[in-house]
Amino acid sequence: MLVGMSDQMSRFAPANLSPVPIEPRPCALPYGLTWRDLGEFLPGFVGAEGARAWVSHEKRGLHKGTNSCIVTVSHRGVEGSTLTQTVFCKRSEEPARAESARYAFLSSCGFPTPKLLYSAVRDGGEVVVLEFVPTIGVEPSDVAELLRLIARLNALEAPPAELFMLPSGMPAAEFCARVKAALTSLAADPAVSVEVDPESWFDAYRRAEAAVAALPTALNHGELYLQQVGWSRGRLVMFDLETMGQRPRFTDIATTLAGLAAYSGREEWDLFASYLEAVRHLTGVDLDGAEAWKEVLLVRTVDAFAGLPWRLDNAGNPDLAETPTDLALALHDDLRTLGLLD
Repeated sequence: MLVGMSDQMSRFAPANLSPVPIEPRPCALPYGLTWRDLGEFLPGFVGAEGARAWVSHEKRGLHKGTNSCIVTVSHRGVEGSTLTQTVFCKRSEEPARAESARYAFLSSCGFPTPKLLYSAVRDGGEVVVLEFVPTIGVEPSDVAELLRLIARLNALEAPPAELFMLPSGMPAAEFCARVKAALTSLAADPAVSVEVDPESWFDAYRRAEAAVAALPTALNHGELYLQQVGWSRGRLVMFDLETMGQRPRFTDIATTLAGLAAYSGREEWDLFASYLEAVRHLTGVDLDGAEAWKEVLLVRTVDAFAGLPWRLDNAGNPDLAETPTDLALALHDDLRTLGLLD
């Protein structure tokens, strides 16, 4: 378990992630939406006369940007009554990150997501309106449900490639330079209790990266954590689909295991065994535990290196659980286990 991580993980409880009702602030419909647009899903909508909207909740967690908001709307119904509904609105300015078709595909597969109420192209991007998810995250006792949700996503067969194309990302040389700079910074940090040799660690990263490139793939969220799941209509749902795509099959489980272990008090291997059992139940495939665990460590190692520049740049952010010391210790342990460090 990462040093200090158990205490830090408490900030990811639903009580600290879920939207908070606030004093209503009247507002225009966001992102170019019109009442005619909303009329496509509002029950009994007869026209914009008397309709109004207001900001009703404050978002919490790591992503508090202006590209999404929670809005409550009211309108007159067919019999003159006033009907009210709270919705989540999100704008994407990049066509490659559009989410509506992804929500539609997952829904068609029976995979639980918030209900897609409306979508439209706006200024070359996309605006989606989703049902409001009042509870974000899971309690420690619900971690098993999250493991099953990850397994369900990974078990989906033949997702359309055109829906889940991954962005090309930063040029390789520039990215490698950023990773090297992050390792140099980590090595110079007096608070880091493990010796970090930037050259040998970077070499280990490139060897792990080559191994990961040859691994089997599956549909993964790509940036999954407790902020990307929540409870709606009694079921756990997944959202923020813009990073979803075909990746090494254990990407989501590998990148969440340490945090889930700290949060739930269970061992990583125990959690992974539960995940593998869920995969077996869904697919009929009984994976070799030892080989699968090696895959997990390889994927986690590459992801940790790739995310190191961003995490060090944001060290101290209260919404990030790991400290630089945590990051260094976790990388060191996994590299040693994989035999990538002397």
